[in-house]
Amino acid sequence: MSDSPETHEACCHASATPYPCPICGNAGRKVSALTLDHHLPQPLRAEFRDEGTFCLSPECEIVYCNPAGRQVRRGETVLPVTIKDAGDDVHVCYCFDFKRSDLRRELEQKGRTEIPNQIRKGVKDGRCDCERKNPQGACCLGNVAAAIKDIQKGVKR
Repeated sequence: MSDSPETHEACCHASATPYPCPICGNAGRKVSALTLDHHLPQPLRAEFRDEGTFCLSPECEIVYCNPAGRQVRRGETVLPVTIKDAGDDVHVCYCFDFKRSDLRRELEQKGRTEIPNQIRKGVKDGRCDCERKNPQGACCLGNVAAAIKDIQKGVKR
């Protein structure tokens, strides 16, 4: 169930940014204006302009930042963000509407989940919209795999 680079390439292009998070100092992922348009409520969106970085640290409260010093914190986005919120009602795949609870339910009921394969099929069929729908502006499959591992650690067998 590994995520090949081809799977991600078919979906979207993610690029690192040299602008580090001002809180945790970690490098982030550059996001487009399309991503920001979808995930920032007004007036935050108006203040943010079109240059943004997604902070990849799950522990950090910053979701987006930019070189102009603007910051968007956990809880200020339109939807909760997968790596910033461990709740079951949080999306792990925004394009195909899968939540952490969907993964948990399948793992508890069947001992496995077909959700990653369903996502891959959707990507292959050209039905994803990661740049707009995912707050990270990139493919969710890495987050899905991480969520499955986290859930499996907590599932009693």
